[in-house]
Amino acid sequence: MSPKTRPHLQLLIAILLVLLVGTAGYLLLEKGWTVLDALYMTVITITTIGYGEVHNLSPASRVFTIGLIFTGLGVAAVFATQIAKLIVQSGIKNLYEKRKMNDKINKLQAHTLICGYGRIGRSISLKLFELGLDFVILDTNEETLNEAEQRGYLTMNGDAAVDGVLLSAGIERADYIVLCINNDADNINISLASRELNPDIFIVARGSDPTIEYRMLRAGANTVVYPMTLGGEQIAHILARHAGVTPANGKQATAQDVMGYSLRIFPHLEDEPLKVANALKSTNALKALVLHRAIGDDLENPDSEEIMEHGDSLLVLVRNEKCSKTNIAETVTWSEDLLLGIPSIDSEHRVLVKYAEDFQKAVIEGKEGEAIAKLFDRLLEYTTSHFAREEGFMQKRGYPDIEEHMKEHRRITREVMELNRDKRYVFSESVDKFLQDWIINHINNTDRKYVKFMLENKK
Repeated sequence: MSPKTRPHLQLLIAILLVLLVGTAGYLLLEKGWTVLDALYMTVITITTIGYGEVHNLSPASRVFTIGLIFTGLGVAAVFATQIAKLIVQSGIKNLYEKRKMNDKINKLQAHTLICGYGRIGRSISLKLFELGLDFVILDTNEETLNEAEQRGYLTMNGDAAVDGVLLSAGIERADYIVLCINNDADNINISLASRELNPDIFIVARGSDPTIEYRMLRAGANTVVYPMTLGGEQIAHILARHAGVTPANGKQATAQDVMGYSLRIFPHLEDEPLKVANALKSTNALKALVLHRAIGDDLENPDSEEIMEHGDSLLVLVRNEKCSKTNIAETVTWSEDLLLGIPSIDSEHRVLVKYAEDFQKAVIEGKEGEAIAKLFDRLLEYTTSHFAREEGFMQKRGYPDIEEHMKEHRRITREVMELNRDKRYVFSESVDKFLQDWIINHINNTDRKYVKFMLENKK
């Protein structure tokens, strides 16, 4: 039993015991009373409602009632207080999170609305996030929205065909809307509503039946896309091209090599502060151009004595031949020391270690860019699905420190998303350090805390 749930269970047992004793007492002291009469008299007594006595009470019953008031009133008051507290706390937390999300959405300008967070919606969201474009996801499925929020996306629960939902998502300020619901009729309705609310918005609609494409165009869609032939990634490039983010040919940006020099990103993922000078030394970089703080501030041409904190990133200039050699060693390998004793979780951790081993091997063999891209293609889906299953396991078993553990999961997810966004420019050593931190520290320290709890409270 969880330490957090034990007091609630004890209180429930106490209130049930009071009701049982009160009902039994009246049945013993008064003749002709039914169980319902006795229970009703007990309830109105301990809650001090005072509707009046069910039947005339004998002197003995009146003395019993006085004792019941003194013993039962306190228990009933505490029980009612705890129920009210749970309701209020839950409501305040949900209201605060919803208001915080709405405040962020209200500040958006020229953003994209994504209607439907299925497979296509996930792919589009990921690519837009990589390109740094603002977007809001609209869906009615709480489970999928929770997954999107875990990745750091802005979401809104509601039917996109309803004007109020579209207005709340800022359609009047949006530049684009993507209709990726797997139903042509729904997409037509949303297209009509979107065009009415914002005549200038660019509408990309997902289509299933090519024979009704003209109806979608008449409903206001600028273009209709068929996922079987185009896919979510190409939808994102259509939006990005119109936003002026990518070249017209739709090719992905790559690190540019100009006269043997290129720009690279060094993310600082360790807890210990680091001087810019030390970062330059460890990467063989020639010059630090921009220091991007985790809080969002940028410092151009930072001094070598400037301090980097966890989460900060440094944009540096490198000579390609100087950064061609990597310092990665095959340090992340599976061992029995990583076993937690929970077969389902251990099997998923084996997969994570396999990803790290494949990454290190590919980088050592000189396949750096290819290795990073492949790693993150596999790692992104893994993080959200693995963390969701792990959190569900902890919640089911009543782990008391689940909030702190979930914060750690959110931190790792954010770092995965940020590293993925910069994967074409980031140093492979930085990715390697991140993987080692996740595997060694998170599994051996954070995960072992809840495993210890599970073992100590095993039923």
